[in-house]
Amino acid sequence: MHLPPNVRLSGSDYPVFEIDHPTCKARVALHGAHVMSWKPRDEDEVLYLSPDSVYKEGKAIRGGIPICWPWFNAHPTNPDAPSHGLARTRFWEMISAEEDENGVTMRFGMEEGIWKAEVTVKAGLELEVSLETLNTNEIPIVVSGALHSYFSVSDIGNVRVVNLEDTDYLDTVEEPTRRKQKGAVKFAGEVDSIYDSSGKVLLVDDDSGRTILIEKSGSPSTVVWNPWLEKAAAMGDLPDDGYLAFCCVEAAIANDRAVIVMPGSSHVLSTRISVEE
Repeated sequence: MHLPPNVRLSGSDYPVFEIDHPTCKARVALHGAHVMSWKPRDEDEVLYLSPDSVYKEGKAIRGGIPICWPWFNAHPTNPDAPSHGLARTRFWEMISAEEDENGVTMRFGMEEGIWKAEVTVKAGLELEVSLETLNTNEIPIVVSGALHSYFSVSDIGNVRVVNLEDTDYLDTVEEPTRRKQKGAVKFAGEVDSIYDSSGKVLLVDDDSGRTILIEKSGSPSTVVWNPWLEKAAAMGDLPDDGYLAFCCVEAAIANDRAVIVMPGSSHVLSTRISVEE
């Protein structure tokens, strides 16, 4: 496929598209249709990518924006199915790549049995990732999932996630427990929370002097996650102290809020990320 002038392909066994556009630099892997890196003009890297990530088919990349689809977390009925679905561990097909003065737009597709999806990545001064589930079957399908965004921070202990105040959530760190968020979300230990949150613009603040803005749509849930020390140390694809450098704020569809997509219809889950100084 012909690539626009500011996009080049690196690697043959594990293709990665390198974007070097006047508005941004970014890297997108064909495996998982996975945004690995995004650095808007005059800004530091926005996404966290583990230096210990494993790049091979069947293994999800640790960091960036993994695509969890067509289910979220464990499969709701089949314990043998892979966690977080099929999308993040398969090579996708590139559909198109275009650019203009605003940035680069890339589209990827995947089809597996009854499941069909397209991912659109728009990289410029803002980053937008959209996951469209298309139902080309004759029966309804049930979809959940997430855009599992890892955000680079200076120190997790100084991070605040804002605009989830007074929101109900499920705390899943130990026994799942329903709670209500009091104040901004802060990190002093493992956090794995699923918020009943759809339309608010969320903010990630730390002491670096910048704020990351996260807008989302088609997303009745927001997941906030950091594994903290013990779980990070148990992950072979994350440095022991890697948890200090990121927090995850995910546009999500939790299993209990799964979307029914009727025949001939589609559902779009998207996240749009920008930076303020």
